Amino acid sequence: MFKIGIRFKFILFTSLLITSIGIASIWFFSTQTKKLLEEELKKRGYSLITQLAQDGEVKDSMSVAQKAFFEEPIRRLRNLDIERELAYWRVLLAQENVLLEEKEPWIKTEVDKIPVHKNIEGITDPVFNILFADNGEQFYNFIVPIYEKRTIAEEEFATQVFGPDEDNNENEEKLLGTIQIGLTPERINKKMQTILWTSILPLGFVVISVGIGISYFIAGSIVKPVEYLVEITDKVASGDLSQKVEISSKDEIGLLASRFNQMTKGLKQLIDEKEGVMIELKDLNKKLSSINDELVQRNEQLKDTQEQLVRTEKLAAVGTLASGVSHELRNPLSAIKNAVFLLKRKLSREVMPDIDEKVPQFLDIMDKEIDRSSRIINDLLGFTRVSKPTRIRSDIEIVINEALSRVKIAENIKLSKDLQPDLPMVTIDSNQVGQVLINLIENACQAMNDGGELQISAIKSKAFVEIQISDSGCGIPEKEVKKIFDPLFTTKPKGIGMGLAVCNGIIDKHNGIIEVKSQEGKGTNMIIKLPLEDKDARRTG
Repeated sequence: MFKIGIRFKFILFTSLLITSIGIASIWFFSTQTKKLLEEELKKRGYSLITQLAQDGEVKDSMSVAQKAFFEEPIRRLRNLDIERELAYWRVLLAQENVLLEEKEPWIKTEVDKIPVHKNIEGITDPVFNILFADNGEQFYNFIVPIYEKRTIAEEEFATQVFGPDEDNNENEEKLLGTIQIGLTPERINKKMQTILWTSILPLGFVVISVGIGISYFIAGSIVKPVEYLVEITDKVASGDLSQKVEISSKDEIGLLASRFNQMTKGLKQLIDEKEGVMIELKDLNKKLSSINDELVQRNEQLKDTQEQLVRTEKLAAVGTLASGVSHELRNPLSAIKNAVFLLKRKLSREVMPDIDEKVPQFLDIMDKEIDRSSRIINDLLGFTRVSKPTRIRSDIEIVINEALSRVKIAENIKLSKDLQPDLPMVTIDSNQVGQVLINLIENACQAMNDGGELQISAIKSKAFVEIQISDSGCGIPEKEVKKIFDPLFTTKPKGIGMGLAVCNGIIDKHNGIIEVKSQEGKGTNMIIKLPLEDKDARRTG
């Protein structure tokens, strides 16, 4: 059977490695070079179209829609095209009429075959994209909208007609149209071919050739001592421990030979001590296993700490954002609601019998949506304004009954209460705790649209009074249970995810605990633990 020697393998694999590195280097340098050239072309394109867009003659010509007035701007544009990369130019009026479109004679594609960019809504800066013609010709396409600012006289006229409260933005601009130019990357492609064939490929060939030659000479100096070492190793493997490697070089091969001789000398001793070593290895394995278990526990603790830190930072960020957004939106919503109220009075059928019947309907929709937005803002403010509770000794049974009286429970939901007699008094803010209970009871009812059973119980448990609110609704998926107290997380189609976050904040300020146990499809059990004493009893129950 044909046997491939280590020398051949060393030369082969080293050559393949050097060749791969050379090819990768060629590809990298060519790619980076082409990228730099393309970036330069894009910068020139942006510069050309920006200068054209800022030309006063261009705006004047577009405002009067005179094609002949573009001769001088186009002449200046072509003078700036030193590298002869300009391919075509097109002027499109705001009415989507083509005022002017021309191309350079060396471009094969007809200018009418180049797509017209019409979708310019919301565009204020130049837009870049790459176009490919049917014949395969490539263009770097640049589009920029041209706006004409409204004059001061027009602003004064608008102020006199509409009044100062109307939308009279000094920066309002009139869209005249768009300018589109294209550059050809033909010069880049030719330059890349020149660089590739005159610099990159020859240099890569030289590097690969030199690398292969060096690997051949290195193989000779490395492989020969290794072959000799393999011969001695075979004799030692057959049981002749008297063999000694005679290599006196001071490199790694010589060090290997010295260590090999020491190995054969101590091999018999190592065999005799094998059993002792095995016992030590077993002990070491036990220690490593114990250390690994400890590391797993430490990792779990670190993970919990990180999650708590992330949640704290998230709560702080959401609180700041909620406060700012709520304050900024409340006043505009109030103004809109007042405007809708006025419009409903002015546009009613009693005042205007001929009015379209859809107008009052739309105003009612606007009114309802404004109220809904106001409720969302109140939820956001509720999250940021959870004040420090005013605690007094309270009867938890009274707080529960008052919360139930303020919640409308559907007829298809069966309510059952199981409150332990003689529950001890707790030091709480009854209004805030009542808010929590109302929120949790409403959530339980919403989870039972098709009916079910709502159970409320309260017992004394160690250092806490424990309140449980259970429903037989749809339940919460296991992967979402840990997220329900995070702000802005919700499973409801119309919720914003602030209710449970507010509840969690209130219970936390009472040094209490709120927990959830849920099984998807079977229901949810919310547990509130309020400390009997006014001190930090958190996580002790």
